[in-house]
Amino acid sequence: MIKQKIKAIAFDIGGVMAKEDNFKTHYLPLCKSLKIDEKKFFELRKKYIPKASKGRISARTMIYSFARELKIDKEKFLKYWIKYKRGSIKKNIVLEKYIKKMKNLGYKVVSMSGVLDLHYKLCKEKEIYDVFDFNICSFKVGSNKPEMKIYKLLLKRLRLSPNEIVFIDDTKDCLIPAKKLGIKTILFKNNKQLIKDLNRLGVDIKCQ
Repeated sequence: MIKQKIKAIAFDIGGVMAKEDNFKTHYLPLCKSLKIDEKKFFELRKKYIPKASKGRISARTMIYSFARELKIDKEKFLKYWIKYKRGSIKKNIVLEKYIKKMKNLGYKVVSMSGVLDLHYKLCKEKEIYDVFDFNICSFKVGSNKPEMKIYKLLLKRLRLSPNEIVFIDDTKDCLIPAKKLGIKTILFKNNKQLIKDLNRLGVDIKCQ
């Protein structure tokens, strides 16, 4: 029996396993509902999201900081933030079925995502993380893509050679560090394209 070259497949969550558009279905409706200046909102996003994504502050603290600077009641802002974020998250059910097939074939299947603690809980509500063998979440490990630290942690957790791993993300910049380490990469566009690219790497999963 030929030994499989690829032994593990690592997935990003947002935009891959969780089908979401933060700008269209979360941030913009949030701004519209609370009559927030979008330019100011996105300036604050740049200021606070990197800290929260690495667990340096909680998402709740971040949201309260937004509210303070926007001069909005903090509990109301938190309520609306959760409402639109929860509504924006849709599980990629077809991909979940493919992942189960991969696991049945003997592949280790994991996730590595940039995520805030609150957003992690909302994704957990929809059982988005449950299919994976383990999950590396930026807020838990203090590092976020595309920082090299989180990719090295992935290698450490998998205990495999880089060329035995495929990493899948919907953002090109997040694939660069993986490539530098020798990990095979796929830029996610849609489920069908992903399966074709996995097939080319020897992961024999049939399209539905």
